[in-house]
Amino acid sequence: MLRYFRINDPYRLISLLVLLIMVSLPLLIDLPAITMQELKGIVLGEVMGSKTLYIEIIDRTAPMMAVTDGLLNYLFERSLMARHILALLIIFFQASYFGILLINSKAYNESNYVPALIFGFLCFFSFDMLAITPELLASSLLLLALNNLFKEIEFRVDRDSIVLNLGVFLGGASLFVFSYTIFFIGTIFILIVFARSTLRKILLLLFGYGLVHAIVFLVYYCYEQTDDLWMHFYVANFYDQNTGLVGMNSILILSVVPVSYFVFSLFMLTRAARFTKYQSQLFQVIFFWLAIAVVQVWLTPQRTPHSFVTFVPSLAYFISHYLLLIRRKFIAETMLWLLILGLLSISLTSRYHILKSVDYAALFPESSPYENVVANKKIMIVGSDLSLLKHNKLAGYFLDWDLSKKYFETPGYYENIIKINKSIRRDSPDVIIDEAGLMEPIVERIPFLKKNYRKEKEIYWKR
Repeated sequence: MLRYFRINDPYRLISLLVLLIMVSLPLLIDLPAITMQELKGIVLGEVMGSKTLYIEIIDRTAPMMAVTDGLLNYLFERSLMARHILALLIIFFQASYFGILLINSKAYNESNYVPALIFGFLCFFSFDMLAITPELLASSLLLLALNNLFKEIEFRVDRDSIVLNLGVFLGGASLFVFSYTIFFIGTIFILIVFARSTLRKILLLLFGYGLVHAIVFLVYYCYEQTDDLWMHFYVANFYDQNTGLVGMNSILILSVVPVSYFVFSLFMLTRAARFTKYQSQLFQVIFFWLAIAVVQVWLTPQRTPHSFVTFVPSLAYFISHYLLLIRRKFIAETMLWLLILGLLSISLTSRYHILKSVDYAALFPESSPYENVVANKKIMIVGSDLSLLKHNKLAGYFLDWDLSKKYFETPGYYENIIKINKSIRRDSPDVIIDEAGLMEPIVERIPFLKKNYRKEKEIYWKR
């Protein structure tokens, strides 16, 4: 297989697509259960067409991802199969683009599609990589940014548009995943060190990055609601706690094969590889890009295996470099197959709980005590039990409980009562689940609730 992809023939990418389809078949035929992040994206997409994000949807999801969720709902509704197929196509695009990017940048002494092959298989180190996530979409923009970064470092093209586009792509990525702002900061350092960029170019990069955020601010300025944008997106994501849904022990087990290959590749490349000056610069840039990804993952909230998608380009570059350095064809082919089989074996055995040391439990919605009572209803949840939305629709404004609870915990503030009242009148729920036990003082202050809803334990039913 290695020999096949070493040929500089773009039609090899068709074979890559076939291979990726074959690898993804177990995940498409036997669909994994819906994860909490997928469920939240589906629920958000269902209300995006009728409500305004951050104003009538209290949530911290990045604006570009929220728009994407709305588009996916329009195209596929709640179909997980369709979303996973689309994720596969995005992975194929990223792998192909990365392979072509390295060829155009002359990163290796020979032009080949081995990096595209390695990239594609690395994206299957965990089953949750095959899903439409903010990280997957943002990483596509990071690849476009990386292309412009290489062009700027190469010195052969000296146009301001390259730096401007670089800033726009980095800004766009941060509108999918806010913590990807760290790549913007890291890029400034790379440009100063490796491209000796002037202050004018750094300011141009800043302008490109700020431009996309300014457009978002302009939209909310038209609604006169920039405060909601600032508090529910920027502040909420900046102070979001960086907790992991999947423990680091599980992550390390899932990544033991690619990390082992990376460490060995790095050792061999520093000893045996012969680089031109430009290739040496690319080597250092990609290594630093990986260091930025490490910082970003450390900062990211609700860390999962798919959060590590930003590692894939750098790992694919180094591992491919190592495989291409091996002179004996049999050994090179063997090392490639060990990489592929090791990745897929750990991924599949972990997914089916054969490898019990990998714990995915926190990825999935827990069973709700109300799921046998409430189904196929429009519901408002005063609490964090989003698992109820698997079989119900969201009503009202409140999706993210961490941001929403301030309205319910302080009913003495007139503005909070107005917000809840508008929410219920604008989109009246069939059922209100008072999981947090905060509704009684609110019902006393809102006559509409007292008149139109009756209470049974923690549930308020519409009359």
